[in-house]
Order: sequence, then C-alpha cells, then structure tokens
Amino acid sequence: MKGRFRLKSELQLEADAVIIGSGAGGASVADVLTAAGLYVIMLEEGGPVPSSSASPVASEAFAAAWRGGGLTAAIGRPPIAYAEGRCVGGGTEINSAIAQRADSDLLDQWRKLYKIENFTPDELSQYYHRAETTVNASLTPGPLGRPTDILRLGGEALGWKVSELKRGQRGCKGANRCSFICPNGAKQSMAVTLLPKSMDRGMRLFARTRVDKIRIEKGRATAVVAQSRDAGGQAVHVRVKAGLVFVCAGAIHTPALLRRCGLRKRIGDTLRIHPTIRATALFDEPVNAHQSRLPLTAVTEFMPEQRIGGSVFTPAVFGLSLAEDWTNRGELMQAWRFCSSYYGMVRPRGVGSVRPLPGIDEPLVSFKLAPEDWIALGQVLALLGRAMFAADARKVIPSISGHEGWTSPDEVDDFWNKPLPKKATNLMTIHLFSTCPPGEHRDACAVDSYGRVRGVENLFVADGSLIPEAPGVNPQMTIMALAFRVAEAALSHSAQVRARSAARE
Repeated sequence: MKGRFRLKSELQLEADAVIIGSGAGGASVADVLTAAGLYVIMLEEGGPVPSSSASPVASEAFAAAWRGGGLTAAIGRPPIAYAEGRCVGGGTEINSAIAQRADSDLLDQWRKLYKIENFTPDELSQYYHRAETTVNASLTPGPLGRPTDILRLGGEALGWKVSELKRGQRGCKGANRCSFICPNGAKQSMAVTLLPKSMDRGMRLFARTRVDKIRIEKGRATAVVAQSRDAGGQAVHVRVKAGLVFVCAGAIHTPALLRRCGLRKRIGDTLRIHPTIRATALFDEPVNAHQSRLPLTAVTEFMPEQRIGGSVFTPAVFGLSLAEDWTNRGELMQAWRFCSSYYGMVRPRGVGSVRPLPGIDEPLVSFKLAPEDWIALGQVLALLGRAMFAADARKVIPSISGHEGWTSPDEVDDFWNKPLPKKATNLMTIHLFSTCPPGEHRDACAVDSYGRVRGVENLFVADGSLIPEAPGVNPQMTIMALAFRVAEAALSHSAQVRARSAARE
C-alpha cells in the first residue's frame, strides 16, 4: 500500500497500522508489527536529532531533543519541573539508559488491584527479556568514575544495599552526557535500534508531524489527521487510514490526544510521577564529575518506595541547578570540580491529571503531592545526606531555596519527621506514567488489560501511560515490555475480528 498526493497541501495515506510517537513504546510496537509483515506508518512530532547536537552544551541538547527546551512544569504547590523528549526516538534519546524491571511484588499488586489479565511477573518476563536484549542491557565494564564510587562507598559504609545498574549500551566510551544525547551512538536508543530495523522492513516514518485528531466512527478509529512540515517548512496536512491505530505519545500527550477526540472516561485522571529532590555534595578533593560516567550505582536498600542515585553533571547543568538559588549558591560555581550531584526519589501517593486546552498545543498538567509524600521526600533527602557524609563530603546542599546546607552528619535529620518546606523546595521528575491504567476494573481503568481503548475496536495505547502506578525504577524496560505485549495482543485481536467477519460473510 502506497501513499498518494491528493492536493499539494494534503497527503492521503493508507497502511495496515499507524503509530503515533517514536519513543520506547512506539518503536517496540513497530518492531512487532513490521516483523509480522504489516505495512506501518509512524508519525513523530519531533525531528531527527542531528549528530551535531551530541554536545555537552545543555542549551543545544535541550533545543534539539527536549519538549519546551526542557522547561515544563506541572501546576501544583510547588510546581514540579518535568522533562519529555520530543524527537525521533522520544525519551530514549534523553534518558540515562538505565535498564530495570519493576518489582515483582508491585506487578502482582497491580494485577490484583486493577484486575489485569496475564500480568504475573512470570508472564511479563519474556517481554522484559526482549526489551533488555534489544538495548543490550549490561553492566558497564571498567572504572565507573569517582561519582559512582562516592555513592557506593557512602551506602556501603552505612550497611545499605547498593546495586550496580545495567544500561542499554554497546561499546560506551563517553563521559557524563547520556541526558544530552549520546555523542557516539553507544547508547542503544530507539533511533539506533528498533526504528532502523522497522524502517528496513518497510515502515515509513514522518518526523515533524503533529497529530491533531483521531477520527472515530461507529466504534472504530477510521483515520489519523496530522500536520507535517515539509523540507521547506511549509505545512502539509496528512491523513492516514489504517486498520490498527496505536497511540504512543507518552503519559502526557497520549491522554491529551485521546481526550481531544472525545475519549475521556478515566483517561488522564491518574497521572503518577517519581517526585525527585536533588542535593549537591562538596568534597575536599576534586571529583571532576564531568569527566566520569553518569553514576551507575544506586542505593536500593529502601526500594521500591525510595531510591537514591546520581545525577548527570556538566558545568552547564550544574549552573542551571545553582540558579534555583543563585544568591546563596552562586559561589559554588567556582568550586564545580569539587562537586557532584545526587538525588532521592519516592513512589508517591499523590495523583495528578492531564487536560487539553482549546487552541493550545501543550495540555494543562497538574499534580498534588499527598502529605505522606512530603514526609517521604524529607526522609529520602536525609538518607541521601547521610550517604554523602559517609563518603567524606565536606558539605551537602539540598535543593531547597535559602537552605544553608549541612556541614555535618548530625544536621541531616532536619526533615526526618517533618515535611519539607513547600514554598522553598525545588522538585523535578523525568518519569511520567499511569494516565491510562490497564485492566478489567472498569471503575479504575481507561483501557483493557491489553491496552485497547474501551468502545473503540482498533485503538490501542502503548507507552508509559499503561504503567498502572509509579514503579520506583527507571521505566523504559517496563514501557517496552508492555508495548511488545500490546502489539502482540492487537495482532491476535485483529486476526480474530477478521475471522469473525469472514465467518459472517
């Protein structure tokens, strides 16, 4: 099936399946469908990331691959900064490529709570294995650098469980740049793994193409309507007819698109994130974190509820973090070689929402932390402070405006049993999920156990929206595992529908 021009300003296409979004979810769906021989069209709002953007300069990388230049926030008290990829490869181009499975006990809890069919850890294991194999998830050989050693030594000195992390990589030789696009292609993002494979099988990818609407008639998605930009920057209307439609635009833009199409029941009502607070540790000896790999250990003693890990560190990013309270922190810029950045994240009890706004491209995103979330954030911050002092930090400065920082381990329990100051605390997240939870609990679930939108025969969700709640780990492997599962189920469902139709004829 080939597309054809109807008018100069309108492109009409037909395919077996159309996929909206090219990140971990969309690329995984494409791999399954193209391997089955389907002709697939993929629509991606962002553009391809040029190799020249593989730069340690934050502004260049943000502009090339991050939605809104990396400056987006959920409305709340306080607002929580969040980051999304908007490029070919989606979030896999800007994340740290950490490969982790969701906790088995959590998977079982979700299966029971949401009544998700065939969702045991054993049943999901094959999909996790496929995801890990796709990105060559493995431990990084050789020395990992001082920032990694600091976290490991601090945790072990306190008797905590510290785990080395696997990453999706192949021949990684770079320094601390994973969140600014891998400079040598070693990070196994979707743009260097599944997308080229699917395109070799015939998939057609339209970049710089924003989907405006999915047309739904008589319980079926009949067409996807989008606007693309041609090589000259001119707008071209695109209309794609397909037997299967997969929405893989992420936990923010998937529910926003579905709600714009009139599909609102339990969609976009249950946003979950990993609220994250950072801290800067100052040492007497140079750390030179910018020359090292992203810290590849994590304190896993308190998982899945709390986790402590290391943040990307470049001079530019460090300067941006100090800008939260430049009056009190600006002088640290002179000592940047002696500093390293770490974070504590928690599984929240709070819930947010996503709502599209008429005439505006970006939806309204809100999130409200529950009182117990504030207590948990204070505790994980205290634990992070303890680990840093156990690793011989001279000073630890939490991401709280006006806070003078701690200079001894005796001070770090300031917030152990009391919430953090809401107006002064600077929170962020790069993990977003749960806006279309799956399952057969119809009062709680937006889609069925296999990602199909209820009431629409051929419309599926396959991205972070499907993760029922915050998993407490980096979500890419879970997103890919669930997307593989959805795609296989969609093929089976489509075959059954065709068989029933043939039998009626």
